[in-house]
Amino acid sequence: MKNLLFTIFFTSFVVFSQERKEPVIIPFQLTPNGHILINAKVNGVEGKFIFDTGAGMNLLIKKFADKISDLEKTHHFHTGHRATGEEIMSDIWNSKLIEISDFKFKKDVCAVYDLDFPIDGLISLTPFVNTPLTIDFKKKQLVVETAESVNKRVAAADFEMPIKVHYDKGITVAIATNVTLNDQLSLLVNLDSGAGSGVFRFNARYLESLAIDTLSTEVQVRASMFKPEHSNKFYFTKLNKLSTAKNQTEINNVKAQFITGLIHEGIMGIDWIGEIITIDLQGQRLVVQK
Repeated sequence: MKNLLFTIFFTSFVVFSQERKEPVIIPFQLTPNGHILINAKVNGVEGKFIFDTGAGMNLLIKKFADKISDLEKTHHFHTGHRATGEEIMSDIWNSKLIEISDFKFKKDVCAVYDLDFPIDGLISLTPFVNTPLTIDFKKKQLVVETAESVNKRVAAADFEMPIKVHYDKGITVAIATNVTLNDQLSLLVNLDSGAGSGVFRFNARYLESLAIDTLSTEVQVRASMFKPEHSNKFYFTKLNKLSTAKNQTEINNVKAQFITGLIHEGIMGIDWIGEIITIDLQGQRLVVQK
């Protein structure tokens, strides 16, 4: 099954044939909320994007997509859900070429969404299915690795964290890992760089398991920016401890949100794991330097 999934991706997403001899450095800006902003070109049109490991697929804001004359609309569509449950149905568009610094990627698919957004879209993990990618929060760089450079990352790593990689029909890709809350509850949580920093969200069904008193917990009802008629309850509390499956990294006094209708066991940012994180989708691991 694993080989079949990668066959789907090799046929769906085609990287330029020449093998890179050097890593590709992609500088990024880190917003006050912890979002990773990069410059990229889609079919030659430059824009500013959030690098978002939780996006599933690349997303173009309609105002930006309208500038691209040769973006190809297909008769296909994809139905997904936001983490808070809203169904999002998107037409599938084909890009001829995505350029992120010197990393060039052919024939990726993307969604186009009409939304008032301060940036031009989201770049997902799909361009990096066949090559490890490092997020270096210290240098504020994304690094598209080579076989040699990723071996150096492994040699310098403090630890490796297993991840589960979810592919959907050669269109979307997402990553998740196991964490433990308060040394008692193990959950499989999605890792979402697009959530920003300091974001730790869990399904409200676990409030009882953790003996959290909802009557003395701050509660907010929030409407969706995508579908205002849809809303969720957010319970705000603190966890004593959150740790990776093998206690390789842990944080204390975690400001957490428990959300009704969350479609995952949990969803959180990625920066808390370490300062330098290599995402190796084929190896199903994160290579981490603290």
